[in-house]
Amino acid sequence: MDKDAQNDKLLKDFGIDAFTFADSVQELLDQFAQIRLHTGLCVEGPHISFLEEFLYQREAKRLEAKTQAITLRSDVASLRIQCDSETKEVNRLESFLEEAQKLATSTDEFEKKKANQEKNHEVVKGKLESLPSVPDDINLDELIANVRLLEEEDAGRRSGDK
Repeated sequence: MDKDAQNDKLLKDFGIDAFTFADSVQELLDQFAQIRLHTGLCVEGPHISFLEEFLYQREAKRLEAKTQAITLRSDVASLRIQCDSETKEVNRLESFLEEAQKLATSTDEFEKKKANQEKNHEVVKGKLESLPSVPDDINLDELIANVRLLEEEDAGRRSGDK
């Protein structure tokens, strides 16, 4: 049995779990593991494999947090762009709504205009009925020929007056 496995077995036999220590002990273990990682120092005597596992788990958590932070920053940037786009769309729609409301006629105004137009329609209809009716059998060709004849006679009189 190698020393790492032997040390892990001893710790388990005595009910010691490095991940259940108090926060202050966790911080000291973290500092020790960091110093050991960066300096390459080795502890004489029994090999402390649980510290290496602790260090790897801490490093994994740090990398995971860093990855998550990058992902979240990207998501935030994407959401800001989307929010800006949505804000522009809302402003455009509000502007359209304001213009449409300026151009729209209220129901009261519409009813007044409709009543006024109906009144005017009745007046015009009454005037049309009071006009003498024009016979439908007027021959336009004959009328045009008569107008031309009158114009020629009038032109002949004018040239004779000169």
